[in-house]
Amino acid sequence: MAYLLLIIFMIGAGGIISTFLRTARRRKVRRLLEMNSNDGFSRSQASDDTTPVEKILTRTSRLVFISSMLDKNVIAKAVIVSTLVAILFLLNVTVYEMSTSMMLLAFIGIIIVVILLPSKIKNSTINKKMKRISTDLPFVIDMVAVSVQSGMTIEKALRYIGDNIIDINPDIASLLDRTMLRTDVSGIGAALDQLYEDVPCEEIRMFCSTLQQSIKYGSSVYQVLIELSQEMRQMQLLSTEEKVASLSAKMTVPMIVFIVFPLLVLVAGPGFLGMMELWK
Repeated sequence: MAYLLLIIFMIGAGGIISTFLRTARRRKVRRLLEMNSNDGFSRSQASDDTTPVEKILTRTSRLVFISSMLDKNVIAKAVIVSTLVAILFLLNVTVYEMSTSMMLLAFIGIIIVVILLPSKIKNSTINKKMKRISTDLPFVIDMVAVSVQSGMTIEKALRYIGDNIIDINPDIASLLDRTMLRTDVSGIGAALDQLYEDVPCEEIRMFCSTLQQSIKYGSSVYQVLIELSQEMRQMQLLSTEEKVASLSAKMTVPMIVFIVFPLLVLVAGPGFLGMMELWK
């Protein structure tokens, strides 16, 4: 049994190492192509497939950073699989001796969990943070409107809010800080365009479009921002009402399984048992 599991482990480790070597070879070829090309893209932009919103959220979330690193690092996955398999063998020898089929299932489960779990954790955390950004954005828009109404420019208002909102929502603060850094380099219009492209959030894109329209045409932005925040709150309220309305339909199956069916068994059970006794 031990020899069979060792052979399976060696095959799995060989597959992981070969995958890593192929990935490293592809990256090397890509770097060589970058050095010979004159298209103006940097090495990190061509070789890194991390999404912009993931890069932003890694600054504020340790969980996103760790899961993203594990998701892209084949060596780390191989080390984790080897460690868990060694612990499994140690437990099999010292604590409880498992059968061959159980050891094989445990080995396959370890590989599946180590390969798939980091990506699932990363995507789930990013989705939760994007939902929180959407929830807190109307408050930020109200703050921008009040700041602009008090005499600040849009750039100063965004910079001020980004410096003071970190305790409320560090993700929005990180987005605004990144936008302000790009503003210092290429201007507020280009920075808002980049924020619009980087963050796949409908509320953020509505906010960027409103500010771009105000900057382009010089219109008053206070009333527009107030109406935009009210519209976002109305959208959130409608979404909540939709979830509440669909709750009754979702509860139908659990009610049938855990309430109606046991009640039917309690009511009809004695009569059914009596009929069974008569039939006997």
